[in-house]
Formats: sequence, C-alpha cells, structure tokens
Amino acid sequence: MLFSRRHRNTDRTIAEFWRWWSGARSRVEVAIADGAWSAALVTEVSRQVRAIDKELEWEFTQGSRAGHALVLSAAGVPRLRAVAERWRRAAPEADQRWEYHSTRQPDPNSLSAALTVSGHEVKLPELRFDCRIDADRYEVDVAVHHPDFGRLTEPDRLRVAFLALDWLLGEVAVELWVGTVEVSVTLPPRAESGEALVAVVAQLARRLRDTTWVPLERTLAGGRPQLAAVRLPLKPVRWPRLDTHVEVVVPYPAGRETGLPTEAALGALGRLEERITATAGGATLVAHETSAGRRVFHLYAETGAAVVEPVREAVRGWEHGRVRVRTRYDPSWQAIRPLRP
Repeated sequence: MLFSRRHRNTDRTIAEFWRWWSGARSRVEVAIADGAWSAALVTEVSRQVRAIDKELEWEFTQGSRAGHALVLSAAGVPRLRAVAERWRRAAPEADQRWEYHSTRQPDPNSLSAALTVSGHEVKLPELRFDCRIDADRYEVDVAVHHPDFGRLTEPDRLRVAFLALDWLLGEVAVELWVGTVEVSVTLPPRAESGEALVAVVAQLARRLRDTTWVPLERTLAGGRPQLAAVRLPLKPVRWPRLDTHVEVVVPYPAGRETGLPTEAALGALGRLEERITATAGGATLVAHETSAGRRVFHLYAETGAAVVEPVREAVRGWEHGRVRVRTRYDPSWQAIRPLRP
C-alpha cells in the first residue's frame, strides 16, 4: 500500500510538471537563445523537478534530433530510475524543437570545451583515459587523468571524471559497461583519448546481445554445487522501470550426491520457465539459480504491475512440492547481487 500511494503521488507530480512545462517552454527557449538565464527561471525549473523528487537532477542540452533536450536524471540513485523513466514516458511527443530523456545522453562535443570546478578551469581536451576490460565481469575499468588534477581535491577530480564519462558514453552506457573509476594525478602508461574509450566500450557491448544468457557454476558453503544462468549485463539500468523483485522458489527431485536436478526434473523446470515467462507479461526474467533441491527464478516488475497472480497461475499444479512466490521493492536489485559475475 505504501508503494502504491507513493506511485500515485509521483504520477500526480509528474502530470503537474508537464502541465507547467506547456506554459514554460517558450520562456526556456528565449533563455537558451539569449544565454540570459534569470535566477527566477532556474529556481522555477528546480522547484518543479523537486516536487517530483528532491534528488533528481535536470539539465537543458542540445538535442540529438531536436534543437534542444530536457534531461531528468536519477544521477545514479537506484530508486529514482523508475521515477525518471515514468517522467519520460509521460512527456509530450518530441518535435523539431524539443526531445526528452531520463538519462544523460552522449555529447562528446562537450569535451572540446573547458569546465570550471571550484574556481579552477579544467581544459577537457587534455583528459586521458586508461581502459582495461575485465572479461569475467564484462566491464571496463577506467583511470582518468588530467594535468591539472594535482590542483583539485579528490571529490572535484571524481566530479570531472564522471561528467566526462557521461558526456563521452552517455549515462546508461557508463552504468552498463564501466566498472571501477579511478582518478590519477600522474599520466598512466596506457592513457589514451576519449575516442579510444568509446571504441573499447563499443567493442565490449558487441560481445553481448540483448538476449545473452551466461551460465555460471559455483561451489557454495559446505561444498554444495550451484548452477545459475544470468542475463548480462545484469544491471537495473537496462530495465529502468523494473523496481520490484519477484522471487519464485521451485522444489525439484534432486540427485542424492549433488542436490542438482535429475534429467527429468531439468526438462520439467525448463517447461515451467516457459510458462512463467509467457504469463508474467509485466515482469522480466533476469536470472535463475539451482542448488540443494530448489530452483529460484528471479524476475523484476514495475511497482504496481499485476504479475504475482499470473505467476502463481503458471506454477499451479507443480507436482514436486509447494512453489513460493514472493515480492519486495528492490530498485537496487540487491536480491541478485550475489549472482553478478
């Protein structure tokens, strides 16, 4: 009930934002054209965004297809991804003047300018990036260097680094493909330009298709084997609206020594998975794990979506024991964190 009420309140403030925007956009266009932003207009925009959520960030930028873009970003806060995406889905149709995004879009041209941070001017073309692909995690670890980093505090260095990554790759690609981010005062031996980083990330992304499932084999505490399969990259930013974990725990006939399914049970579990995915239209299966006589299917759905009863109907009649279906609000996808490579 709490999440349903919060959902309705957010939808109300989103609708109020777009009603305000219909009257305010012409004033914003004038401010962009003149380069004369009044403090009152900036405060007005901020007030409308904060009414949706105080932690959302906004910006106006050049559009990729339209003249301008309005971006409302979750800024890495997991619970806000679905909020920003609902805001985008409620937006007006894009036209020649405006387009709308729930994440920061790539804008490599931004790296041709300078950025002022805590009174220091940082010439962004001098940024260099040391990139290392971690094949097991399907991520790129990045070290960012600038000759002026020695004059900046660590928080300011990180701010420059993350802004540069967002501009080079876009916010979604950063969350999907970038692993660790470090800042370096000295020039790393393999440092290259931003274009090289873009190429490395594109290379990594080509390795995985949208439907890629990767099998995992592990040994749990006590020596028990575990089999799992996950969709990579297994990160919530791929499915920004899905913030509720749906766990389906299915018992099965297991081999006495291993606890893994018999051949017949493995076939039955596969058919059950097909029924679950066919009926749970509002949810997405992202992983499953198998050990000790049970398989756990991990699905994610949008808050308020009617998926539990269809899933229960799909597993009704399972002849190998009682199937449990549980849900919890989990915008960070903590429930499946142990399954990430």
